Amino acid sequence: MIYDLIKNTRSVRSFGEKRITQEEIKEIMECARLSGASRNLQGIKYITVINENNLKKLFPLTHWAGLLSWNPSEAESPAAYVLMCSDKKLPLPEKSLYCDIGIAAQNIMLKATEMGYGGCMIGNFDKNKVKEAMNVPEDYQVELIVALGEPAEEIKIVDVKDENINYYRDENNVHYVPKRTLNELIIDEK
Repeated sequence: MIYDLIKNTRSVRSFGEKRITQEEIKEIMECARLSGASRNLQGIKYITVINENNLKKLFPLTHWAGLLSWNPSEAESPAAYVLMCSDKKLPLPEKSLYCDIGIAAQNIMLKATEMGYGGCMIGNFDKNKVKEAMNVPEDYQVELIVALGEPAEEIKIVDVKDENINYYRDENNVHYVPKRTLNELIIDEK
């Protein structure tokens, strides 16, 4: 069960029209709340965005699929965003901060997948413009954005060929994600 959930938790970049409810976003965020945290400091705070006006303000400030010339259209935009913010008042070293963000973001993605949604972790955005558009309090810095919504694309995992790890889309807009084989990743067995 966990294997299938992990395998199906992919970066979705085209979303359908289904909206995420306030109750659903709370259920997803409960999984972020339960994430492991360095020194149990729990230095990541969250802003959830499901309001239509705020979704429209945020979408043009995000940049998707760095390896592709393609970006989703407004019609393919997500139904929700989770802004993952560092709390400047808490002394968390950068290495720990990014580890905590990764754990919580993956929990968000896994829960969304379990609920029939998809997501995409977005690190490419203008922090200052997002902070201003979403009225993020001064003591917080947006570090990562997780987009969520109903998947409207097909994603396939394939083995890496000729060391090419770049993801790509075919003429039918199927998104392919090359992954190294397990034998390539395990360097030694003792």
